Amino acid sequence: MPLCRLTYCIQGIAPTAVAARASRAHGLRRTLSSASSVPSNSSSNSSSQPPHSLTAAFCVIGDEILNGRVLDVNSHFFAKRCFELGVEMEKIEIVPDKYSAIAASVQHLSSTHDIVFTSGGIGPTHDDITYSAIARAFGTELEYSTRTLHRMRDIMGNRGVVNLPDPHGSPEQIAGARMALFPKSATLTFPCDEFWVPVVCVARNIHVFPGIPKLFEKMVDAYLPTLVSTLSDKRIRAFNRALVGTWSRESVVAPVLTRLQGLYSQYGIRLGSYPTWVPEGRKTTDGGSKGLHRSMVVLSVVGKNKDQVEKCRLDLCKQLDGFDVPTT
Repeated sequence: MPLCRLTYCIQGIAPTAVAARASRAHGLRRTLSSASSVPSNSSSNSSSQPPHSLTAAFCVIGDEILNGRVLDVNSHFFAKRCFELGVEMEKIEIVPDKYSAIAASVQHLSSTHDIVFTSGGIGPTHDDITYSAIARAFGTELEYSTRTLHRMRDIMGNRGVVNLPDPHGSPEQIAGARMALFPKSATLTFPCDEFWVPVVCVARNIHVFPGIPKLFEKMVDAYLPTLVSTLSDKRIRAFNRALVGTWSRESVVAPVLTRLQGLYSQYGIRLGSYPTWVPEGRKTTDGGSKGLHRSMVVLSVVGKNKDQVEKCRLDLCKQLDGFDVPTT
C-alpha cells in the first residue's frame, strides 16, 4: 500500500517539515475554541487530577442517511479512533443536503469543539453541496484547486479514465471538476498518495472528508493521529475501558454505580450500565451456568487513568458479583 503522509490543515499554517511540529503546537492551540484547553503538563496514571482532553464533533451529511437508505458507519469509526487517541467525542449530528442545515451545524460545532469532522456531500452531483454550504457559512467564495485537478487527472488517467475533470470541458468533465471546487479560505491536505481527494480544512478546525466508508477510514487513519498529536503537543493519552457483567437487576446496580461514580469522578472515571439479553442456548461469559434466557447488565468503566479504571473494575466485581466481559 502506498505510503500515507500528512501535512497540517490549520488555516494560515502550512508546515513542510516534521521537525517543525513542536514549535507550531503553541500557535495551533491558540486557534482552538475556548470551550476546551490543552494541559500544559502531562499527568501520570497515578495523578488524582483527570487530564484534559481535546473535544471532537462529527457532522454526517446526506439525505440517504436520514431516510434510512444508507447506514452511517463513518461516525462510529471516527468515535472509535477518537477514543483510542484520547479525544473526547461529544456530539454527532446528521443533517440533510440543505444549505441552511449544513451551515448551522458546522458553525455551531466549530464554535464549541476543538476538532470537527464531516463526511458526505462532496461528489459531482447536484445534491453534493457540502463545500458550497460551508463556504457560505463562513463568508468565503469557491475556487478550483489547480493542485487537486492535476492529481485527479494523473490518478484517473492512470486508471484509464478518458473524460478527465475540466472546469471548461464537457458537462461530464465539468461535473467531475466540481469535486475540486473548494472554499477559497480552505487549506488542503493530501494524506494518502493513492487518493486524489484532499482533506479540506475550513475555519481552522472543520475537516471535510468523503462519505465512502473505505475511503473515509483510510484517510482518517492517515490524518487524525498526527493532527491530535500536534494539537496536544504530542501528549496523546488514550482512554481505557473495562467491562463488567452482572446478573443483578439494574435496580440493584443503580445505587452501587451512583456511589462509585461519586468516588471515582475525581479521577475522570465515568460509569455506565447497559442491559443486554442473553438468548436461550447461548453460552454466557461466566461459564454458562447462569443467564440462559435472562437479562445481563454490562457495566462500563472509562477513563484515562489506567490504575483507577482497574480499581473501579475490581470494586464493581466485588460489590455486584461481577465478571469480566471482553471489550472487543
